Amino acid sequence: MNSMVGEHPLSPAAESLLTVIEQDSVPEEASSLWKRYARQMTVERRGDRLFLHGAGFTSHSKTGWLGRGLYGLERLSYLPYTRTLRAFPSAWAHAKALARDLGLSLTRHEWSSAVVVAILEEHFRAQGLAPKTFAMIGDGDGFLGTLILRRFGLESTRIFAIDLPKTLMFQLCTYQKAFSREPISMRVLPSEGATGSPAAVTFVLGREIERIEEKIDCAINLVSMQEMTPANIQAYFSFLRKRSGPSSRFYCSNRLYKKLPGGEVASFHDYPWSTRDQIFLEGPCPYFVHYLEAQTLAPGPRWLGMRIPWVNHFDGPTWHRLVHLAGEA
Repeated sequence: MNSMVGEHPLSPAAESLLTVIEQDSVPEEASSLWKRYARQMTVERRGDRLFLHGAGFTSHSKTGWLGRGLYGLERLSYLPYTRTLRAFPSAWAHAKALARDLGLSLTRHEWSSAVVVAILEEHFRAQGLAPKTFAMIGDGDGFLGTLILRRFGLESTRIFAIDLPKTLMFQLCTYQKAFSREPISMRVLPSEGATGSPAAVTFVLGREIERIEEKIDCAINLVSMQEMTPANIQAYFSFLRKRSGPSSRFYCSNRLYKKLPGGEVASFHDYPWSTRDQIFLEGPCPYFVHYLEAQTLAPGPRWLGMRIPWVNHFDGPTWHRLVHLAGEA
């Protein structure tokens, strides 16, 4: 069971987002895959409470001893890489504390979020950067964005969580639960407008991104552009180029190629990159190579011609890139 599945309090921000969902629960601009997931999700009012049941993103289930053991072995198998990240031990400690507060098991999702934070922290430190505004594009249940907000500090960090309406509700509940002892300011665009002091977290529908007026210091997309239409991807790149400052960064980690149920194709190297972009990091994603599961699937490593049990490859190679996007010409 996902930790966000079940009942939650209806905060003012949740009320605003629920109004949007009740008017348009399956946006026309969504990809065929996410239209399917949106129809499978449940986001509804039950009295003065909110009931959620998700689909389409990582399930944070409380795993048994076998699952915990496999996840632990998987993390050990990536030690040659995570040992190269000096910021990883501290980021991982923060991720474990957040998972504990949210009632989550330590799965690949929590671990990979810590890896992303460590990659970015090391780059920021090396470049002398202090980003304040983060755009989390397609952040699933919101764990990574919540980790960033905790890690970089409420005093100086603002998050723009950008996604489809139902998925945003899961993210809202994650932020709400993570900061239950120290409630944070949250707002929804466009429902609540953009007046007043900036909120710690602003939830924005993908089609409403142009309402964000601030420069974006760091945008992150982790394995979700691979599930968008080319038009969606073009819109995000256009938005980020308009909001790009001299030290802005975009971290993108996605499958090289993925075909969706409706025939749409997302190809990493066909994203609207520019020869004017400045690339700081690029290559096969070193933390999305294999995973461990209590079943042996067809794609996976072999030794002496025999399939190594429980160690599986992902459906296709994942590429990552850390870049400064040039402004629109």
